[in-house]
Amino acid sequence: MTAVVAAGAGIGVGWLLWAGPDRGAAGTGPDGAAADAAGACEAWDRVPALSKVFSDDDASEASYDRAGGAAALAHSAAGADPRYEALDKALQDVTRRLQTFDVKGAGAVAAHEKVGTLCAGLDG
Repeated sequence: MTAVVAAGAGIGVGWLLWAGPDRGAAGTGPDGAAADAAGACEAWDRVPALSKVFSDDDASEASYDRAGGAAALAHSAAGADPRYEALDKALQDVTRRLQTFDVKGAGAVAAHEKVGTLCAGLDG
């Protein structure tokens, strides 16, 4: 355990030394938020209907992970720029549905489509 903590601290110190004072803000602000939102939507584009996320095929775990990754990126984007709050909230709804296995029916279909619609709006 101590080795893991020491390695993590070493990596963090190394990053700080390499990054320098100007790189600490990289990825923050509107540009970083836009990149995070775009990344969320890119991941979301590869998530099938929610009802298929828990299927028994090999793609199901990747779809679950992509949905979680999209939610994390959308949350990061919304934290930096309030224009992405709707995307964040829509993906939080999807995350709650996945955590409770509420992935079938009209509500799940609507949740999936809402994220797709919000992502389509970012392209324009």
